Amino acid sequence: MRLLIIFSFIGLINVQAQNEQKINPNNAGTTISPNYQPEDWRNLSNQGKYLEAASELLYLVQLDSSRNAHSDYWHIGQLYADDNQYHKAIFYLKKSMEGKTEEDDEQFWWYYKGTLAFLERDKDQLKKYTELLQKNHTPYYLNNAKTLNRLLTHFDKSYEKAIRSKP
Repeated sequence: MRLLIIFSFIGLINVQAQNEQKINPNNAGTTISPNYQPEDWRNLSNQGKYLEAASELLYLVQLDSSRNAHSDYWHIGQLYADDNQYHKAIFYLKKSMEGKTEEDDEQFWWYYKGTLAFLERDKDQLKKYTELLQKNHTPYYLNNAKTLNRLLTHFDKSYEKAIRSKP
């Protein structure tokens, strides 16, 4: 009986914690708690200070070996792309995928290759990866599929303008 009461209490706590969480505005595939505070680099990015944000994130990834370097380098690449520094963006996006293969996460790989194709100005490759992701994505990768579609639809625009455009 005591065990049942303990498990019921734990279940209640979990339900309350889930009810307090909301969708992460920076990654719709995740949730955040009410006490969530974005890191400084994200605040700088939201203000359009892409170089400052990239510098801050580079500092963090070099300072703290426990960080998710894959994710950090990916975001650094995106920040340079937002600042129209495609050469640096490509370098950091590729760095984010070091040691990874398509078999590790096929759908993210398509998103990665499609993003590179946009930055390298290869519309045919972007179309290929956009179509692959559009046809075969799980709900988790819906936003990535939409992003590649925006990059393709607005191929004539800068990365920053294309990803923030309506489809």
